[in-house]
Amino acid sequence: MISNPKCATAPIRTVHGSQVTVQTLGIIGVVAAMTLPTLIQGYQKSVAANRLKQAYAQITVAMDKASAEYDGGPMENWCSGDETIDGVTFSKFHQGCFHRAMKEIAVKLYPPPDDVRHAACYEGTEYRPYTAMDGSTDRFTANHMHFSTESWSAKLPSGACVIWNGVYTHDASGKVLIDIDGPYAGFNRMGKDLFYFSYAYGRDNVAHGNGQNGRSLTVGYQGYNRSDLARWCDNGVGDSCTPLVVYDGWQIKKDYPWK
Repeated sequence: MISNPKCATAPIRTVHGSQVTVQTLGIIGVVAAMTLPTLIQGYQKSVAANRLKQAYAQITVAMDKASAEYDGGPMENWCSGDETIDGVTFSKFHQGCFHRAMKEIAVKLYPPPDDVRHAACYEGTEYRPYTAMDGSTDRFTANHMHFSTESWSAKLPSGACVIWNGVYTHDASGKVLIDIDGPYAGFNRMGKDLFYFSYAYGRDNVAHGNGQNGRSLTVGYQGYNRSDLARWCDNGVGDSCTPLVVYDGWQIKKDYPWK
């Protein structure tokens, strides 16, 4: 029986076939390990860009509605001064009248808290601190990107959190930060899920990144080329990354410094 060629060689072919299968799976595993991070990062970039575009669109609609109520006028005309709502005061000097737009669409508005760690859509549970593009917290606060206890915030229909404060009051303008997935999810990092915009109370001031007479947010990349924007995004705290995303048509491309 053992002289039968078929019986004698069958085990050899089976073993050899198994060895080839293991080797093939090993190669597939190596390739997957090399490509999977790139695929994941590409997906994260796509989601971030789409969420940012959606949140910006919702804010734009809100500002258009608020402006329409005042005959198309600029933000400085949406409120006459400080306003107290439910016992909490909106300061025109610090917040402008941006709350008027947020009330048009926001699911919920959050007043400035007593603790800076709670300043963005705070729901009673602390979240990890926001960081700069390079992951540092000290560089973030040194560039005035932290959320002071003067900052109001609002939860948008998309789930994003928008934070605003009139930091640059000497120039009649302020900052708006959009956390595309809220403070309790995502990276909490500038340029990844936190993006910087600015607004003007009234006048058109393109040089400082403000425009359209206080009726919209802007990113202030006018006059700059893409290579400059990419360099500033890569080397900066991350607040310069928003212009790059907008410049690229609301996309986060392959060369974007996703850190």
